Amino acid sequence: MSATVFGLDLDSGTQLPFLEGVGDRVAERTTGRPLRIVYSEQPPPWPDEAQLISDERGPDGEVIFQIEAGEAGYRFHGPAYGCSVLAADGTEVRGAPGEGGFEGWQRLLVAQVLPFAAALQGLEVLHAGAVVIGGVGVALSGPSGSGKTSLALALERRGAELLADDVLAIERSGERLLAHPGAPISGIDLAEAERLGAQGKGEHAGVLAVNAREQVARAALAPGPVPLGALFLLDRRGQGPAGPEFEAEEDPRQLLAATFNLVLASPERLAGLLDVCASLAARRVERVSFGPATDSDELAAAIWARLSE
Repeated sequence: MSATVFGLDLDSGTQLPFLEGVGDRVAERTTGRPLRIVYSEQPPPWPDEAQLISDERGPDGEVIFQIEAGEAGYRFHGPAYGCSVLAADGTEVRGAPGEGGFEGWQRLLVAQVLPFAAALQGLEVLHAGAVVIGGVGVALSGPSGSGKTSLALALERRGAELLADDVLAIERSGERLLAHPGAPISGIDLAEAERLGAQGKGEHAGVLAVNAREQVARAALAPGPVPLGALFLLDRRGQGPAGPEFEAEEDPRQLLAATFNLVLASPERLAGLLDVCASLAARRVERVSFGPATDSDELAAAIWARLSE
C-alpha cells in the first residue's frame, strides 16, 4: 500500500489497517524522500552495543517501550509492541510483532516510529492534536490525559475537520507553517469513549483495537497540508477554574515543552526547532486553564467562541 502521513510518502509491502483511507497522495516537499516499510515475523538484526536514548516505563517500572541508537539507525521496541528498526536517514522501517501482535506493532509505528522518521526528514513534530477550521489549522497541545483527542472530536462535532490525533508534523514554507495530516485514527481514553457512547455520539464505530488504556478507531481526516494559525495549550488542573480561562502564552519555553521528540538533538535539528518555535510564537498561542468539571464539549464551545472573536 501507499499513503502519505506526517508529511511522509510511505510504501509498504504489507497492508496496514491503521493507515487505510489516507490514500496515495504525494507530499509536496522538495526534501521529502519515500519511506519503505517492511514487516515480517522475524525481528530485524540489531547490534548489541547500541545506546539506550529513551526509556518509557509504567508506574510499576515495567518497560512500555524503549528507543536505542546505533550505526544502523534507531530501534523501537516494547513487550506489547514488538520492534521496529528505523534507518538513520528516515527512509526505511523494518519491524516484527510482539505480544500485541500486528495491531500492537502498528500502534507503535504510528505513535512513535513514523513521527521520529518525519523529524529525521526535516519536519518538526509536536505532541499535539489538530483540527481545521475555515481552512486554517488549529493545534491542541497538552500532556497525556489532558483531553486533546476528546477536544478534537468535540470540535469536529461543531463543524471542524480532524487533521491529527496526538502527533502533529509541521514544516516551514517561506513565512508559513504548514500542518500535515497525521494517521487516520483516534486513540481515546476508555472512560471518555464510554461517556460518548452513552450520549449517542458514535464517532468510534470503526474500532480497530482496544487495550487497557484506550480504544483506537478510524477517523476521517481533512486533506492537507494546511497553514497553521493557532495553538492552544491545554492546562487541566485539579483545582482549576469552573469554566475555561484563556491567556496569551508569552513564554517560548512552553513551545519547546510541546515538542514531541527531544532525543534527536543534533545542531541542525535544534536550529530548525528554534526556528519553528519562533514562528509559532508570532501566531496565536494561548493557554487554556480549566478544572475537572469542564467536559470536552464545553471546552470546544469556549475555543470555538474564542476563535470567532
